[in-house]
Amino acid sequence: MTDNRSVIDLGSRDVLEAKKRLEAIVSSAMDAIITVDERLEIILFNPAAELMFGIASNKAVGLPISTFIPLRFRDGHDQHIRRFQDTGVTGRRMGALGAISGMRSNGEEFRVEASISQIDVSGERLSTVILRDITERLANEEARILLAREVDHRAKNALAVVQAIIALTTADTKEEFIAAISGRMDALARAHSLLAQNSWKGGDLVKIVADETEAYHRPGQIVFRGGNVVVTANAVQPISLLVHELATNAVKYGALSRVSGRVEVAWNVMPGGDLEMRWTESGGPAVKRSASTGFGTTLIKTVLRQLEGEVNTEWSEQGILVRIRLPKAVFKLLRKEPVTQRDDPENGADPSKQLPQLMIVEDELLVAMGMATGLRSQGWDIIGPAGSLDEAYRLLSGEIQPDVAMLDINLNGTPVYPLAGLLQTRGIPFLFCSGYETPDREPRFQHCPLVRKPANLRILDQELRHLVSNHAGSRSDMAI
Repeated sequence: MTDNRSVIDLGSRDVLEAKKRLEAIVSSAMDAIITVDERLEIILFNPAAELMFGIASNKAVGLPISTFIPLRFRDGHDQHIRRFQDTGVTGRRMGALGAISGMRSNGEEFRVEASISQIDVSGERLSTVILRDITERLANEEARILLAREVDHRAKNALAVVQAIIALTTADTKEEFIAAISGRMDALARAHSLLAQNSWKGGDLVKIVADETEAYHRPGQIVFRGGNVVVTANAVQPISLLVHELATNAVKYGALSRVSGRVEVAWNVMPGGDLEMRWTESGGPAVKRSASTGFGTTLIKTVLRQLEGEVNTEWSEQGILVRIRLPKAVFKLLRKEPVTQRDDPENGADPSKQLPQLMIVEDELLVAMGMATGLRSQGWDIIGPAGSLDEAYRLLSGEIQPDVAMLDINLNGTPVYPLAGLLQTRGIPFLFCSGYETPDREPRFQHCPLVRKPANLRILDQELRHLVSNHAGSRSDMAI
């Protein structure tokens, strides 16, 4: 005969175990779970709900659920739950109610996503709401939308600037026109890269001057000094173009056209709070005031007018002195101690030394053609260009081997590192040329030089010659 009490005890234990499991599940849930009775008073408030609303469960139980709804939405919220109870529908999925507002115990409002379900228990209808705080998600979406709009705005502005520069640039020959356009595009690209590095919060003036003068002088020709100044994001591009125009003008007509020429770029904060920049040339040819105004001069005046600044040029037999005033609204002085930077002559490449064989590996055909044409004019014989790893391997299987190679890091989605490893094995020096600001290079190639696109032709030429010179020197050391 079966003991009825044992059956009852077993059944009670099963129910108790099931209840414990359910409580554990509810307690460990990541979302807030709130159950209300027919009077819409809270009878269950899980730990996630405690965290979300900032109130303990024992204080929340018994309160109307509308306590956690902003006052202006309470009537509508209660009516919504009662209508849902009357429909007989058992549940509505997360998000079906749209984004609604909740209110923490301290009065702070926040956005939530909710699902709702109902069940009859012993003749009483219970409704359960599961809530998810979507404040962070909405903020991320808003930030993404703002970022997309800002990128679109900046891209269109940049294209408009490029269009204007192309339309306004004049030159006597096609070659001069291409050189002028390329130089100005390079200046825009460097300004863009600097802004990207600094999260579009501005740029260091030393960095701007160094970047825009690097390709236009021999080692030791330029010195710049001044306080540690950061210019605003809106001023980086105009100042980059301004310094670029001064440098190219000095190369064509001024101090940088001669080995003996020198340029000093200095800046300091004036008593009124504005910043004065001085571009002083010496040791170059005798200069004369031009009877006509070229686009470069017009560009300098235009960008300064955009910044509400001023420019004045003093002409003398020793060279020109350009004084530029920038209003205090476009810069910030981080410290008064002067920053002085000179070129290191030891880092300069010997422009008279030419080693002819250069292999170019680049998947963008127009970019490859432009690089090949420019580097041929600097005295290089070009092997390729190769647009893929297979094509590069075929070139390396020929009789002529390169003295140096220039490799795009990403070839239509394929990393160039297998080719780099082969070149390394054969003792052929190489550099990477990439549009990525901070490319993820394999550890074994971290020491290899990197030139960022769009590459300045003179810098590229110097880097390549430096590689070949160092490689030749290391081979001589080994022979000794």
